[in-house]
Amino acid sequence: MVPELSAAVGVEIGSSRATIAIISADGQVRERFEARTLRGRPARATLEPYLRAIDAAVQRAEEVGYALQGIGLALPGKLDQTYSRRFLITLLPSLNHFPLCDLLETRYHLPVRLHSDVEAAALGEYAYGAARSSRRALLLTVHAVVGAALISDGQPEPTAREYTGHVCHLPVANTGPRCSCGRRGCISTLVSLEAVQRLIQRAARKGEPSSLIQRLSNREQLSAQLLAEEAIRGDSVALTIYQEIGHWLGIATVHYLRQFAPEVVVLGSGLLNADELLVNHLRRSLRSQLGQHASAEECRRAEALSIVPAYLGREAALIGSVVPLLTPTQASHEAAVLPGQFYEEASSPVSPLSFEQLAIAQRRTTHLYRLPAISDDLSHLVMERPLSSVPHPPDDLGSASPSHTRLRPRHSHGQDH
Repeated sequence: MVPELSAAVGVEIGSSRATIAIISADGQVRERFEARTLRGRPARATLEPYLRAIDAAVQRAEEVGYALQGIGLALPGKLDQTYSRRFLITLLPSLNHFPLCDLLETRYHLPVRLHSDVEAAALGEYAYGAARSSRRALLLTVHAVVGAALISDGQPEPTAREYTGHVCHLPVANTGPRCSCGRRGCISTLVSLEAVQRLIQRAARKGEPSSLIQRLSNREQLSAQLLAEEAIRGDSVALTIYQEIGHWLGIATVHYLRQFAPEVVVLGSGLLNADELLVNHLRRSLRSQLGQHASAEECRRAEALSIVPAYLGREAALIGSVVPLLTPTQASHEAAVLPGQFYEEASSPVSPLSFEQLAIAQRRTTHLYRLPAISDDLSHLVMERPLSSVPHPPDDLGSASPSHTRLRPRHSHGQDH
């Protein structure tokens, strides 16, 4: 086997579509496909678009000459400690407790690994991204809610499961909105899209002058970019949002620091840009929470702690899904940007990374697979995938769809594999 030709197929399932990609041993996305996420469907209808895209990716990898090491999946939900079944996916309830790992291993005769999306993202940053130089890394993602994952020596930390996951239920306050777990004060209720909207609505009711509120009233969409622009301009509401989220993230970081001693905290892209402003608020909150009663060891850990933005951006979960299947090459270690290159000190002015530029640089032409409504018979999904080069029947929803001669994406100019 030639090491540089080792690869795996990564799958990241999202709310509207799934991305399926051939990922080489240096952590690079070589080719990608897309399949539609069919919500509210039985298990067979849910899985079939993904399986057809995986078929295409596996076939293409074999044609190019990659030695496939397996298939990794990042799913938006919670996985039990067996890592093979009992996956709780609120988005796709028909897959709850479904033997997905068994099905894929039987169909493709390859090792299969399942991960929650936040855990996969942490593995990606640990192996190829911002946490490369550390032994223990904490990833915090701030999207609609907070997700958290702790990686220790390349493996998810089993003792941290109570306070990690796709939705983090770490208690950081005694009061606050009631969480889905039944408690109050969970970080996912205080650092969330809903919490940001409450801050904006409160400021609007008070009549606070704010260009952020003005832009939102003009029907601009609330986004990380919009909040960052207004914070840079000094908008009081945008600055309050950064301060509030930094405060709660700082409290959470103190808990993880005391219990698990991470060496680096990686802030994923999402609700807020993980830039200098957020890092400074987080570190200020961390120091305030430790206070004068902190032990010498806690102070040492806090000063040594690196707080950095995610390097892989939106690709982190996709790439991280295959990390247990691939051994990173020495070249990837040397080429990767280390956490110290982002922020030498939390107070140093550094331009935030462009996640969009990274995504564009790695993006390939995609295919969208669509299927008509079908029954819930799962027997054919377990069958071995077709070895013939003849493509699957077209998946268009209409009765007369054009035929497709090949199931492969076009290459970017000058790149083969």
